[in-house]
Amino acid sequence: MNHSLDGLTPSSVEMPESLDELSQTLATINSSGKSTVLWGGGTRIGVGNIPSGYDVALDLSKFTGEIEHEPGDMTVVANAGITIGTLNALLAKEGQRLPFAVRNAAEATVGGSVASNAPGRRQSSTGGIRDWVIGMQIVLADGTVTKSGGRVVKNVQGYDMHRLHTGAFGTIGVVSQAAFKLLPLPPEQQTIIAWFSDLESAREVGMGVVNGQFVPEAISLISGSLARQTIEAAGETHPTTESWVLLVRLGGGVRSIERQVNEVVGSAGATGAEGYAILSDTMATAAWSKLDEAESASDLTVRMTSLPNATVAASNDILSGESETGHSHSTICDLGFGAMTALVHLANDADAVKVANTITGRISKYPASYVIEKCNRQVKRDSDVFSDVGNSISLMRRIKTQYDPSNTLNPGRFAGKI
Repeated sequence: MNHSLDGLTPSSVEMPESLDELSQTLATINSSGKSTVLWGGGTRIGVGNIPSGYDVALDLSKFTGEIEHEPGDMTVVANAGITIGTLNALLAKEGQRLPFAVRNAAEATVGGSVASNAPGRRQSSTGGIRDWVIGMQIVLADGTVTKSGGRVVKNVQGYDMHRLHTGAFGTIGVVSQAAFKLLPLPPEQQTIIAWFSDLESAREVGMGVVNGQFVPEAISLISGSLARQTIEAAGETHPTTESWVLLVRLGGGVRSIERQVNEVVGSAGATGAEGYAILSDTMATAAWSKLDEAESASDLTVRMTSLPNATVAASNDILSGESETGHSHSTICDLGFGAMTALVHLANDADAVKVANTITGRISKYPASYVIEKCNRQVKRDSDVFSDVGNSISLMRRIKTQYDPSNTLNPGRFAGKI
């Protein structure tokens, strides 16, 4: 793996395989006054500001160890280097799964996913990673090993410090191990795709499902060229006009699925959908995969978090600004969670800053936070990829100083360039 990041190359790469090795490695880096950037599977390593220092790459991909699965308790404990795909494959043998989903699960690691609070489509129904971590082992910058929470759901030990580290991007400690509460695999799953000629109809159906009698596994509202691509990936013929696409995944028993499908299809038909289809497993996988592929292929990706209706409105604003920027825009709104991802294919890198500023400016009209998750170095040089956190930044800086006084861990990469 090439450990260069944002144009910076470390002088050395460390790949500890045990807790003692990890602790000793961090202690050595810290005492020598060097700085380190943490690596897992590398699927989200690009999220964050340009490091203000990068002497050592600390790669945890070999820090795997044994997976401790307790099917009866519906909990699992795994080291940072275990991939999410490996973990879910093991859990599936017992009819269980992690409650959250991440992109590129075959490569994404437990440590990197927790540290970056990696998003996924299933947040619409079950929430995010932070909601399901029940315990954590952390190695601080000076090599000290600490623990928070435990390995059982009813554990009430101390403060929920693991919530502080989830989504902190490794700036105050290295997530070396995490314990998760699990969910059973749904007996059946079914995906429905519906497309509409106007946003209001698509929004009405989508929010009707979100606020209805059941909770969908995932529900995404898609716009722009990605909408047409998703229809095609599902094996359907897309209309000649621009469309808004609703992709809904349902889960449950056979009878429950039948009722849910009838309700979604009935709502789409009653609201004037241009078309809809109940997808086979193969076509459903292709349609959902198209969203992940689009995020991976995007030149500029901005993720917004707000109220669902605000994300839909912002999505429309961004799409209408396509003529202003001169570049192809698409959006994905995860309606049940209140997240919107804007994707841009840039005709040239020279416009990256202008386009990024245009999109974040339109998002900032709403009560929202955002992260520029993918961009070139010029965008990172020009701005903070995390939105303004307001007065919280002073508290965040104090926490960083308390946990990492030598500024050893991922310096400059988090919000406020901490």
